[in-house]
Amino acid sequence: MAARLLRLRLTLLGSAFRGSAAQGFRAVLVGLLAVAVAVALAWLPTLILPEAAARADLDVFIGSALLGAALLVPFFANRGHLEPRQFASVPARPGSIASALLFSTVLTWPAILLLVWLVALAVLRPEWQQPVWALALGLVLAYLFAVTATRVSSALSKLWFGHDRGGVLRVVGTVLLVALLPLAFFGITAISGAPEGSTSAAARALGWSPFGAAFAGAQQAANGDLGAALLHFGVLIAAVVLLLAIWFPIVRASLQSVERPADPAIARRGLGWFERFSAKPASVIAARVLTYWSRDPRYRVGLSAIPFVPILMILAFWVAGADLRTLAAVPLPVILLLLAWSLHNDVAMDSTAIWSHVASGIAGRDDRRGRLAPVLLIGLPVALIGSTVTVTVMGEWRVLPAVIGMNLAVLFVTCGVSSVFSVLIPYPTTRPGDSPFAQPQWSGSGSGLSQTLSMIAALVFSVPAVWIAVIALVDVTPAWNLGALAFGVVYGTAILGLGILLGGKIFDRRGPELIAATQVFD
Repeated sequence: MAARLLRLRLTLLGSAFRGSAAQGFRAVLVGLLAVAVAVALAWLPTLILPEAAARADLDVFIGSALLGAALLVPFFANRGHLEPRQFASVPARPGSIASALLFSTVLTWPAILLLVWLVALAVLRPEWQQPVWALALGLVLAYLFAVTATRVSSALSKLWFGHDRGGVLRVVGTVLLVALLPLAFFGITAISGAPEGSTSAAARALGWSPFGAAFAGAQQAANGDLGAALLHFGVLIAAVVLLLAIWFPIVRASLQSVERPADPAIARRGLGWFERFSAKPASVIAARVLTYWSRDPRYRVGLSAIPFVPILMILAFWVAGADLRTLAAVPLPVILLLLAWSLHNDVAMDSTAIWSHVASGIAGRDDRRGRLAPVLLIGLPVALIGSTVTVTVMGEWRVLPAVIGMNLAVLFVTCGVSSVFSVLIPYPTTRPGDSPFAQPQWSGSGSGLSQTLSMIAALVFSVPAVWIAVIALVDVTPAWNLGALAFGVVYGTAILGLGILLGGKIFDRRGPELIAATQVFD
């Protein structure tokens, strides 16, 4: 089985050079360019940092980034990867198929380029070449980790999400990549210009992770500390064993399960967002609400006004003499706050369809979760990408974890608050089909009360995460910043979950009243 797959991989590699002479020349040129880039990546640290100690830290950072990419990228982009389900009809044991797929991965272009980089690293680091066995062991373990991580990540993605959601995963991966590029740029510049002590702590921390253990172990062995080197290699060996322990059950599960076939009698094209979500209550509501947000001018008018509020705030503070670098952290949380707060009256905006949720017996928590889809799909990329822009303007990339934690917390907390108030105190709003600038006549005070209370609640519940983030921005240490990130994510997620549960219970209890209220508004 392994020999057949290796021959297949060789044929696929050779197919890139077949065809016309121009195609073959172009393939050879691209291949040589890729090899040159891999070698240049190994040579770059020696050019930037001639001192061996500082260069070792940079090697740990670059190696960790590459091995991390080997684990993460195949989860989001695996369209051309072989998957275990493709061999379900082959008369072979799951273990044989798993081993063959694992061995054949070495004959793929990413694996070949990684091998070229590792070999170039071994040649261009003379300080690592004594003892030779430690360098060879570390680089071989790094290569095994990358290969197994790629296979496990790709197989997990296809087992969980299948082919239908491949496009959505690629979009999510692209957004994350764009969000992390500024961080990588500032990290490289800071490492090249910072004193040794400010970067060695982060390099030591990465050295005890599976991503940087091989390179930190090679450096420890070169320094004569073989015990520490073996401990680093032990971390990497444990990670490889763990990945192998996950890989074989994944192959067995993939061979014993199939994707749900599409019903040929049901239209699968032209349904917009409904094509990209599963046929479950929360997912269907999410698809319908996303359709509203993309077509209904009421939502577009509201969204178009959100960016102008923080701009006016910055102008006011700037006129008052405030430092623009300090104010750089203000606009993004305000944008996320207003974006999530726009859900606080979503039931009234959806007045023509709310009766279908109540009549069909949909659980309130599914209604609440489905309505969060547009804000989260917009807010999460904005929070990640905007955080990198924020630290760019501030000129301090070390505070990025705290900024991300603060922004995610504001987004999640406000979503949770809005999930409660949209069913607790709905008030009349523009009806579907009317001008987005027209407002219905209403003699009650629900509008001002709901807006005021929901905004106050969102601000009050956001204070803990913002306070901890501000402390981390003032005391720029890794511990405070990572703690602010963890607290912001955990705290925001907890408030969001509580808001969904509480809002769902209110929806279940007040379903008839909500229908009556929205009919009055119409």
